[in-house]
Amino acid sequence: MAGIILAAGASSRFGSDKRRALLPDGAPMLAAVAGSFARVFARTAVVLPPGDAFGLELCARLGLEAVPNERCREGQGTSLAVAMQWAIAQPGLQAAVLGLADMPWVREDTLAALRDALVRHPGEPALPLWQGRPGNPRGIPQRCFAALAQASGAQAAAHRLDWDAARTVAVDDPGILRDVDTPADLERGGDDARALL
Repeated sequence: MAGIILAAGASSRFGSDKRRALLPDGAPMLAAVAGSFARVFARTAVVLPPGDAFGLELCARLGLEAVPNERCREGQGTSLAVAMQWAIAQPGLQAAVLGLADMPWVREDTLAALRDALVRHPGEPALPLWQGRPGNPRGIPQRCFAALAQASGAQAAAHRLDWDAARTVAVDDPGILRDVDTPADLERGGDDARALL
């Protein structure tokens, strides 16, 4: 079992590298996400843009595996493909929980619940639900790695897996629906669940 974080996006709507944006506790957003994954998974890979000194330093400090995506400017689908190619290359890896660098409010118990669902139900994708609404991260079994490794451009896992047939995991975590696209998203924080209702 491994965690994988997609962290090679362009942050175009944010206006700067949002991975470095500081949360209220002073931690850069990517550090918060990576720290949560590192505490739940024995192994975590982080897909980064090429030559990313910030990401490389963070991975080295937290003991995570840096995976460069040379084609990151072509869209998130290429990062998904690189992530799954990394997963395929890991001997014995049966499943991975795939998360996004701009979702810093996902709780660690949510990551653990997805991990445990993949262990209990081998071969079934795991989809988190908050109040019946699906979100991210998502659990990817080994049998799906090859299909997702063919993703390209703006394609995401939603287009290559039948999530309607996935194992659902109910979580008390509105953070699975909250990402950071703009500075205003960061200012609102992850606790205002009313905005999602």
